[in-house]
Amino acid sequence: MKHKRRLEFILCAACGIFCALCFDVAALAPFLWAALAPVFFALLKNRKERRRTILCACAFAFALAFVYYAQMLSLDISARAGQATGILLAAAWLGLGAAHGAVFAAALSAGALLKCPGGLRALLFAVLGTGAEWLLGAGVLGLPFLRLGLTQWRLLPLTQSAPLFGVLFISFLIVFVNVLLAQAALETGKGRLRYLAAAVLVFLANLAGGMFALGSGTEEPDTGIAAVQMNVPFWQNGGEGRFEKALALAEEAAGERPALIILPENSAYGSFAEATEVSGPVAKLARGSGVYVLTGVYGIHGYQLRNSVFLTAPDGEIADVYHKQRLVPFFENGYERKFSFADGKERGIFETAYGAVGVMICFESLFPDIASQTAAGGAELLVVATNDSWFKSDVPLARHLAQSVLRAQETGRWLVQAGNTGMTAIVSPTGELTAALEADTDGVLAGSVAFRQEKTGYLAGGDWWLAAAAVAAALGAAVAYKKRI
Repeated sequence: MKHKRRLEFILCAACGIFCALCFDVAALAPFLWAALAPVFFALLKNRKERRRTILCACAFAFALAFVYYAQMLSLDISARAGQATGILLAAAWLGLGAAHGAVFAAALSAGALLKCPGGLRALLFAVLGTGAEWLLGAGVLGLPFLRLGLTQWRLLPLTQSAPLFGVLFISFLIVFVNVLLAQAALETGKGRLRYLAAAVLVFLANLAGGMFALGSGTEEPDTGIAAVQMNVPFWQNGGEGRFEKALALAEEAAGERPALIILPENSAYGSFAEATEVSGPVAKLARGSGVYVLTGVYGIHGYQLRNSVFLTAPDGEIADVYHKQRLVPFFENGYERKFSFADGKERGIFETAYGAVGVMICFESLFPDIASQTAAGGAELLVVATNDSWFKSDVPLARHLAQSVLRAQETGRWLVQAGNTGMTAIVSPTGELTAALEADTDGVLAGSVAFRQEKTGYLAGGDWWLAAAAVAAALGAAVAYKKRI
């Protein structure tokens, strides 16, 4: 018996590891629609043994969280933390893994242990699992990384429900289908067929809807843009020479006369509005080529250190500025006094002759509400200026791009991401990468976008559907309980 239980825990942990790998290995991602069924099978099979159920949930959740967050160890913050770098990164990895693993373990345990009719079990699990994902992205310390829907970002037919309900809905469907498969395995006869048919039907309905949406197409892009990727990582001499290289690449891009040239986050350091040695070359570039230039700048603005993007108009004047609102917890707002940034107070929407450009800086693109509020506020094109060069691994760069792909789908906007070392890409409203540069290369990404004003369902309703699903699950369970009485 002990040997059998040990195998159960190992299987649940293996499923957690597989789930974590699905975020990064494209070939594994499609299998996630069935790969979690063994975990739910173990949870449901052992639900009368509370301790065993909780241990199975913990085996899966902590394996998932610790493997996923292991990429934190590829951060290089030695310039700021010195000899304490290893200790700090290990503590962050263990802390995040433990905290987020505990939340998921609690959600899974509750899904199995709460009294609920079999027909509502999949809904209950999906509500609790997706609710855990939402909770981990909420508040000032929110980190919306571990969202199962993000594993599907390369599988466009399976993510076209995002414009209606967002990335959390894709997570919801993944859990829902896996629970139904687990229930099918536990049942016999007609009961098994019903659960299996329900799982297949939900998956195929999502797939068919996605294929239909992709077949409908979008308008042809008609506005040229250029995004600079200078590939000057901060773990090499603190990113020295990045501004000069970014300018050289931007001047190269200006020859094609795009409407916009985008320089990544922290392309320059200084008081952009006051220091002509920083703003002067950008103004000259804008005047000489007649283009709008977006420049990522770390510097003192309004007597406070800020992480900003400045818009320089074709006449060479600074037309607008956006100060980053959502700062990285501890890293940008309190870890070190000299690197503690002041946050902005308004969403970044720049008016241009071509339309309104919505700006997000790095970490902000992880939050669906920031992108949707920016689009709802009038932005017709989204731009993400980022600097992920603190990582020595390319995996976090791809994860960041996955977030941007979902933001484009949720808002129904074209999106341009410009990164120092990558990933630099142009994303269509359906999530297609119409152009991209390889990570760890330098160059200019030239392509076309369209300015769009259409409203998606997600812009109108956000994640309120999740609250409705939770209410439906609670009411269904209450009605079933009263009938038993």
